[in-house]
Amino acid sequence: MISFDIVIERGTFVVKAQGTLQEGITTLMGPSGSGKSTFLKALCGLLTPKEGRITANNEVWFEKGTGVPTQERHIGYMPQGNIVFPHMTVEENIRYSKQGSPELFDHIVERLRLTPHLKKKAKGLSGGEQQRVALGRALYSKPVLLILDEPLTALDVNLRAQLQQDLVAIISEWAIPCLWVTHSEEEAAAVGNHRLLCRDGVIAEET
Repeated sequence: MISFDIVIERGTFVVKAQGTLQEGITTLMGPSGSGKSTFLKALCGLLTPKEGRITANNEVWFEKGTGVPTQERHIGYMPQGNIVFPHMTVEENIRYSKQGSPELFDHIVERLRLTPHLKKKAKGLSGGEQQRVALGRALYSKPVLLILDEPLTALDVNLRAQLQQDLVAIISEWAIPCLWVTHSEEEAAAVGNHRLLCRDGVIAEET
């Protein structure tokens, strides 16, 4: 479980975030510019909060005077936009983190239906296949938290539905907390039953 109660300052913009991320999918919703990206960066260790506390399975990630570096937080991050290394093969993309075992690699590529594509350059894959490669790379890092930043954006309707189904099933299998960022109310309702809302710099659990 990930717990957080933090205040982040970026110039005159202040973000206050409080809540927990339990096993399974928690969705994060809010308009652009409301503080979602700032919160994600603080969670990953890319921004230092002004005050508060972040813990992961009883390990303190952040408390004033104490901070676990980004690379030691073991977060699998699937960013929005261009998410694969286009001139690397599928296998090279997934193994990039160098964290996992051969057995884990085999399980991931089989589960994500990527075995036939391992030697292909990532730039030649479809949008949905590239998203699965990005997910495979995130899972290969053996994360304690998975962050998916609008993972279905820019996919057509059919690809979106299939990838959504795959993501939900795989996250359930891995039994780890997942923070799923989306602007879609329909998508949020379909993938998770726990929700964080971001409004005007305040992030809190939906009541």
